[in-house]
Amino acid sequence: MSLSNHPQAGSVTPPPSVTVSLVTYNGASWLAGCLDSLAEQTFRDFELLVVDNASTDGTLEYLGAEAGRLPGLSVDASPVNLGFAVAQNRNIYRSRSEFVCLLNQDVELDERFLEEALAAFTARPRVGAVQGRLLRLRSNRTRSDTIDTTGLDMYRSRRVVSRGQGRRDGPGWQSAGPVWGVDGPAPVYRRAALLDVQEPRTGGGTEILDEDFFMYKEDVDLAWRLRRRGWRTWYQPSAVGWHARTAGAGDATSLLNVARSNWQIDPWIKAISWRNQRLMQLKNETSSSIRRDFAWLYAREVLSLLFMLLADTGRLRAALSLMKAVPSTWRKRSRTGSRWPR
Repeated sequence: MSLSNHPQAGSVTPPPSVTVSLVTYNGASWLAGCLDSLAEQTFRDFELLVVDNASTDGTLEYLGAEAGRLPGLSVDASPVNLGFAVAQNRNIYRSRSEFVCLLNQDVELDERFLEEALAAFTARPRVGAVQGRLLRLRSNRTRSDTIDTTGLDMYRSRRVVSRGQGRRDGPGWQSAGPVWGVDGPAPVYRRAALLDVQEPRTGGGTEILDEDFFMYKEDVDLAWRLRRRGWRTWYQPSAVGWHARTAGAGDATSLLNVARSNWQIDPWIKAISWRNQRLMQLKNETSSSIRRDFAWLYAREVLSLLFMLLADTGRLRAALSLMKAVPSTWRKRSRTGSRWPR
């Protein structure tokens, strides 16, 4: 099933500058704010591609009602839940634009978000991704001044955090500059950079987001691959948005705070995140990086195993899923490893 207000087949139109790729799954309660914020963008040269993952809450009907209001809206209604990565890849490969924004359904954007994000690419040809300043969107859809994310940081242990998560917005977050990677709610990518880090897809073809991940950590894996190919990520604080985050351990640094944050996360999310973290490392680590950071990597894995055995045995089931995915992940590493700069 497809809903579209694209020009009729046979007509010739220039490609838009930006493709906004939106994946929906029972997101009717969030879509009004998300789509309203897109309709109000000062930058108008964009198309909106949507993949709906078999929603049952009226999401498709709502999207159909919006078809005439948003530029280039095209909805691909999947009869099954494809997962986040597969759905986003469908839109990326369908896009015709120089830039792609991968948008979560529970995000609202400031009216200048696209304009400011695109400005960050200007005169920076090796910037492959731009991170905006995202604040927390409350469950009642009111906008807060609490930081949701200003990008990703990776510690030597390979723990990845959303910079500033849970802190109050203020002058300390107003300076633009490079960051380790973009976070998942509303990253903007140079499409050429995404195509540059394609990898073999399990079952044939290519992929950009790792489809074996289904969801969670696929943004971190992509950020790591971009870095390894020499692409930079830029934090643009003037590109503002709001995100209703449902998972994440913030930037807590003490073991107690990390454990406390973990208790608040859904067990299924913890399990798949644990699995995908190890697959990501299997795919991206080098012998030199392992030697350099071995003490931190070893300590983290030992603590993770102890925590699982003592307090989170349900996560042990993820170990079986991890082992099943290792052969496919290793093939991806083997077939793309020769492309990475050393």
